[in-house]
Amino acid sequence: MKHDITSELAELFVKKAAAMGYSIHKEADEHDPKVMLTAYKGQEEICRFEKTGAMRFWRDSPFVEERNELHSLLLDLKERNDLYLNAKPLDCEGVRDFRLISEFGNHLLAAKRSKDNEIRFVTWQYDYDRSGVTFGHYFETNYQGALKDYTVRSGLLDENQLFSAEEMTVLYVSCVFRGRHDDDLTFESEQELHTVVEKLESNLPQKSIAQEAAQEQEDEHGI
Repeated sequence: MKHDITSELAELFVKKAAAMGYSIHKEADEHDPKVMLTAYKGQEEICRFEKTGAMRFWRDSPFVEERNELHSLLLDLKERNDLYLNAKPLDCEGVRDFRLISEFGNHLLAAKRSKDNEIRFVTWQYDYDRSGVTFGHYFETNYQGALKDYTVRSGLLDENQLFSAEEMTVLYVSCVFRGRHDDDLTFESEQELHTVVEKLESNLPQKSIAQEAAQEQEDEHGI
């Protein structure tokens, strides 16, 4: 179920947007009952957000990159907030301030809202009678990291099917090197290799380091 923007979510969005150089103004209901937040950069209005999370902007507004950045931020925060609001309280001793996001077998993914309004995630294993939890892996606000850990711990995904950041860097460097220097590549193979490189780039946590490694490999080969 999708929820309207809550006051907690609005406060968190305002704080994070401010760190990115934006100012967010909360709008009064009498102006427009649907509009909740208006975003500015300096004196320029970037966009407005409805209570549902929908974005409004002037048709001739030049601030495409800025509003995309703000919209992505809000949608990411709202996804986590909705996930938390839709979850039921975790009925286990000592962790009842958490909510149960998902469970499979003896493992679970849980979350709680902290005093700073951030949603923080953890994976656990149930104890023998499922009245408590143990072996917690804490991921703070890293939902994707917690979700990945949960799928592996619970057996939903075989860990051998995943690549570590170091392994993806090796693959990235190798693919970039081949794409630049394999003169026998056909057009179709080159396009397929380009798709793989783009996919690796989107998943590498430290893309710049991988790019530096690719350059170092070329330097070592005297190219």
